[in-house]
Amino acid sequence: MSDVPAAPSSEEPDGRPGVPARPAGSEASRPQEPSGGMPQDWRHRDSDEPDLDAPTDADPAPTQGPPTGEAADAQTRQRLPAEIRMGEDIARAMAHHPPQRAAEEIATHLRKFWDPRMRSSIVGRVEAGEPMDDLLRAGVELYRQGEIDRAEVAEPSGG
Repeated sequence: MSDVPAAPSSEEPDGRPGVPARPAGSEASRPQEPSGGMPQDWRHRDSDEPDLDAPTDADPAPTQGPPTGEAADAQTRQRLPAEIRMGEDIARAMAHHPPQRAAEEIATHLRKFWDPRMRSSIVGRVEAGEPMDDLLRAGVELYRQGEIDRAEVAEPSGG
């Protein structure tokens, strides 16, 4: 006997044993869509289905929060006082909330996690009118007024 494998039979269309041949014109013999099987018009939905891609109140406004991407100059950012730089990081993380909720979250975060010296410094910088993100400024103002979620402050963090 020869060691040469036999040519594929009609039961083995591409030489793999156990893979039956597909009849011409069957659903399985159609070429796959480029999207991996989804029709090109899959995003067209019936009018009674919700548009899950529509903007919501939770989507940040383009101008809400500190600059990101190319607008955030790393060298300028490094020259900022540490409290403002860290505060703007928090503001960026909270920018997905509506502005009032984001300011409340920032105020609560300051009370819960920041050292009293850091809180005193950021409050002094707000009072002096130093430039900073508006969302951070609003959060510090709420902190100064005592507008924080006291239940959240009392709750332990980390899970």
